[in-house]
Amino acid sequence: MPSMRRNVMAVLGVLWQPRYAKLTALMLLVAAICVLLGVWQLARLSSKHDTNITLRRNAHAAPVAVTALLQPVGAAPTPSRTAVQFRQATATGSYDAAHQSLLRNQTINGDNGYLVVTPLRMRAATLLVVRGFITGLSATITAPAPPPGEVSVTVRLWPPSTSPDKAAHLARGQVESINAAEQATRLGTPVLDGYGNLLPGQEGTAGIEAIPPPDLSNPAGGVPEIQHVAYVIQWFLFAALAVAAPIVMARAEAGRPSGEIDDEAPTPTPEQARQARLADRYGRPRR
Repeated sequence: MPSMRRNVMAVLGVLWQPRYAKLTALMLLVAAICVLLGVWQLARLSSKHDTNITLRRNAHAAPVAVTALLQPVGAAPTPSRTAVQFRQATATGSYDAAHQSLLRNQTINGDNGYLVVTPLRMRAATLLVVRGFITGLSATITAPAPPPGEVSVTVRLWPPSTSPDKAAHLARGQVESINAAEQATRLGTPVLDGYGNLLPGQEGTAGIEAIPPPDLSNPAGGVPEIQHVAYVIQWFLFAALAVAAPIVMARAEAGRPSGEIDDEAPTPTPEQARQARLADRYGRPRR
């Protein structure tokens, strides 16, 4: 125990030397930054984990009336992502074929094309329904017309898009996003603040490729949870290494004998080198 105390005091003595004090301060700063980054990754991991759980629960929840989950634009605060995304909802109304639009720049199963967005006019409001996907890149492409008359459908909900749909600047009938507020202005009727993907086999999917079910392995998107775990370990490990570096160096120096000389011999002066050569040649004793 006394020897351990002496070793500790020796290491601390080395660390208090000016050159080690500066190194220690720098490494403590680096360690603090790494700890903060590790805590940040922990927070991101917790948020991602909670969101994934909620979205998976949404995907498996029983269908309810769409008006129980969505309200018309402006009638209530915009619903949060976790409140509606992947929820199944039922709706009854008539498709408005005259105001059907195509959401461009979409890819499904490796194919490029459009999502067919058709308003479903209900009694109280209108729901924007994505009936499916059509392949093609032509500016004049058209989608099959929806069935006439009243229909009852089940959709999988998504929160609304807030980016402009740019309908006025694109080819007729095409949009850049599914913006419920801008659709409400054009339709002249209340539109629910969100939209729904029509489930396979529902009325309105004929002649259109169905939207695949959501991938629930990492529904929140971005990097998976295990990668956040790896980031946490990485930053905390970096912090530990930063703290340990000056201690290891100081311990190595404290353990060196006080009278230790360098392994390399001092470089001889020119006179000493000359005397050595003469001694080797004539057998004279070296001075």
